[in-house]
Amino acid sequence: MWIFGVIPPLPLAFQYLGNSLEAGRRLFEIVDAEPVIADPPAPALLPVRCDLQVRNLCFSYGDGQLPALDGLTFDLPWGRQVAVVGPSGAGKSTLAHLLVRFWQYQQGEILLAGRDLRQYNQEELRCLMAVVSQHTYLFHATVRENLLLARPEATEAEMIRAAQQAQIHDFIRSLPQGYDTWIGEQGLRLSGGQRQRLAVARAILKDAPILILDEPTANLDALTERELMTALQALAAGRATLLITHRLVGLEAADEILVLRAGRIVERGRHHELMQIRGLYRHMWDLQNQILAEALANQAPEAGSGSDSTADKSVESGEDPPIQLQRP
Repeated sequence: MWIFGVIPPLPLAFQYLGNSLEAGRRLFEIVDAEPVIADPPAPALLPVRCDLQVRNLCFSYGDGQLPALDGLTFDLPWGRQVAVVGPSGAGKSTLAHLLVRFWQYQQGEILLAGRDLRQYNQEELRCLMAVVSQHTYLFHATVRENLLLARPEATEAEMIRAAQQAQIHDFIRSLPQGYDTWIGEQGLRLSGGQRQRLAVARAILKDAPILILDEPTANLDALTERELMTALQALAAGRATLLITHRLVGLEAADEILVLRAGRIVERGRHHELMQIRGLYRHMWDLQNQILAEALANQAPEAGSGSDSTADKSVESGEDPPIQLQRP
């Protein structure tokens, strides 16, 4: 590197040049590489009604590896909600990646309005889908700019309405510059619940007919999780909604629950039906409620300590503690 106009020794200069050429070569290799998933020569037109059907879907991440999904079959009509649950490694997130065309499935079909997803243009297909995942990506920009990523042409009223439905508008309004407040790289100046509610608001603003919720309440406390699930249930109305989760909260509203283990559906039905079977779903339900009861019991002595700090009040009310942000 040239510092303060000093020219490095010749061997060192050749080393820097060689490193730059090698970096450039790797960059061009990536740019020139054929994409794993290619669009068809003549993509089909997007449908008006977005009904999804999955038929005998199989997928593995490499030759010789065990299948991540093995023979999945289910229907997700427009206006209905299907939940996919199971322990970690069951294949839940793999299903979400296949639906948004990040991976190519090897066997079976995913049909949208009767046509295989592979017959549609990828970018056009993703315009029909709004995704809320456990890893919400927020840019080092303002709240407004992060929300308008979903629909840049949205009006101020539409943006505010989406934030209100996601139960985040009042918090945004309390910030130093409101919707024009900078939130830091990946929104790290926000709490987990605040980041997730921004993601929900962005999904509402997009107003897509297909909603994919991939572990949307992961790593959230119980109170924040309940509030966020209430917002998500409102968002799911009038859409084809796929809820992928290992947290069995708010699933009473699901039209069908699929229980996955090792890539296969081992149980299916509604919440009350699966509770009567006393299988894997009931076992997960009992275990999670036991853990929650123990956590609440451990918090009981602290509740009577008389503390009235802002953080304590925020936890009791289910609200996120206020933060003060400044533009960099």
